[in-house]
Amino acid sequence: MLTIPDNAPFTGTQKMWLKGFLAGIAAGLPQGGASTPAAPVAEAPEAGLPVTILWGSQTGTAESYAKKLAKALTARGHSPTILDMAEVVVEQLSSMRHLAILTSTYGDGEPPDNALSLHTALHAESPSLTDLGFTVFALGDSNYPEFCKCGHDFHNRLTALGAKPLVPLMTSDVDHDLPFKEWSASILSTLITDH
Repeated sequence: MLTIPDNAPFTGTQKMWLKGFLAGIAAGLPQGGASTPAAPVAEAPEAGLPVTILWGSQTGTAESYAKKLAKALTARGHSPTILDMAEVVVEQLSSMRHLAILTSTYGDGEPPDNALSLHTALHAESPSLTDLGFTVFALGDSNYPEFCKCGHDFHNRLTALGAKPLVPLMTSDVDHDLPFKEWSASILSTLITDH
């Protein structure tokens, strides 16, 4: 053990500090002053939920709201994937856990062009979707007799196949901003409790 000679040119306080410093070296403590506890390592945030967002749109409105939903989900730490309904086949639905559908109704209650194939196939096939949680945002115009029919069709068929609504179907008449805000807030709140 190292010691400080009595005749060393240090004050009493300096000698005490040096004795402590030398004792620390002898004990194997890191040099550079007093030992401080290491800062706690922050745990990585828990990964958010994967959420698939499907959009069906004739004019692009549902697609733009799908992008807004994806942005809100990402801001909350979730992992959204946006897909044009034309890119999806029914078999893919059974591997999804959280699904948001945003679709308009075109003409006399028909699905938009890019949603027609999935809409038709979903009504022709009967996959088990009991592990799927979903919600639908239906955009429409109440001046037409089949207001938001495509959204209702998706909601009713998914429910019939065993999927569970995460939040109720939201219909939106022409001015979609306020209903979208309410619907997306409900989704975000539900995903927190489902996590």
